[in-house]
Amino acid sequence: MNELIRFQANTASAAQIAEHLLCCDNDFVPPLSTHVNISAYSKKIATKAACLEAWSGNLLVGLLAVYCNDHDSGNAYITNLSLLSEWKSKGIATQLLDQCLEHVMHSGLRGINLEVETGNLPAIKLYEKKGFVMSKADTQFVNMNLCIKAGESMNNDRDYNAEMGEANGSKYVYSFDFDVMHPYMIKSFKQFFLTGSLLELGSFKGDFTKRLLSYFDDITCVEASDVAIEEARNKLGDKVQFVHSLFENAVLPKRYDNIVLTHVLEHLDDPVQLLKRINDKWLADNGRFFLVCPNANAPSRQIAVKMGLISHNSAVTASEKDHGHRYTYTLDTLERDAVAAGLNVVFRSGVFFKALANFQWDKLLNTDIISKEYLEGCYKLGQQYPDLCSSIFLLCEKGN
Repeated sequence: MNELIRFQANTASAAQIAEHLLCCDNDFVPPLSTHVNISAYSKKIATKAACLEAWSGNLLVGLLAVYCNDHDSGNAYITNLSLLSEWKSKGIATQLLDQCLEHVMHSGLRGINLEVETGNLPAIKLYEKKGFVMSKADTQFVNMNLCIKAGESMNNDRDYNAEMGEANGSKYVYSFDFDVMHPYMIKSFKQFFLTGSLLELGSFKGDFTKRLLSYFDDITCVEASDVAIEEARNKLGDKVQFVHSLFENAVLPKRYDNIVLTHVLEHLDDPVQLLKRINDKWLADNGRFFLVCPNANAPSRQIAVKMGLISHNSAVTASEKDHGHRYTYTLDTLERDAVAAGLNVVFRSGVFFKALANFQWDKLLNTDIISKEYLEGCYKLGQQYPDLCSSIFLLCEKGN
């Protein structure tokens, strides 16, 4: 892959898309301009489609546009995959298509349809390599589709005990999580807490749960790891009711006034399904849902991209995969999934401005370089720049 390429999502303007498509016009068979108004088409893509982009400097060299709004059929539709001629045969199309498959699965859809010119054999071969099959063909176009088995990993084949351990030298949690992020999450939440019950989904070993006990007497925790539950029980005793279950299978006795899901959604094979279950089955009519995920656009992560350690901001790294991560969210994609599940997003924010990696923070926290005032400054700065925070936070209410 050319090192000058960077991959982004939904950043191109309609004008930039139109300029790109005009440059690619003659690569379409027949030329794109012969059957669509490129300006109008570009505006539609910019506003209606998910745009997965490859950039070299300020030049849009590759674009995959996919519509993910047909939840009745359960299928997405790839409307465009184009590359500037001089950037072909560099693996860019494959990378864009991989990101598309991840995005569609993330959207809760179960299939992808597309149409490609009959004579475009390289494109047909690329799609076939990714598992697309021909459903219909004529002298001009070939219709292809792919069935996504998004839920095939949502079973007991995943070892949740192993995912929370150390993987290839990478920790699952750091002192930064316990000593910095947990207190500032509570600080971000407590102004919105409602009197009553609380459901914590993914309680891990109970460290964050222990902080919640200062605000709630009625706490239920659902956790997939039996090892984590055992450690949490040793810390918390009978103050908390634990449910050992996958979220997809959990049967809970009631609805809850407060539901907390922190740094868990990115681990799920079908995040929209869980968010929908929270909205439909577990959140009280006037309840509040506290949703927090690691932020793809955290400065520490963007720096890692510039260093060449990560391919793009929202990439899932090898160590993250070992720890069970499936996605890396931004504020817009997190809100997209919440809305797709029917939730009503009433507040958006970030938790703690973060320019260093967790392991770097752990080293600094053992020195006198970092003061309480500095930590508080990072927290306050995060309120001003939520998209540059360590974590992103949505407060949701039950939607129709």
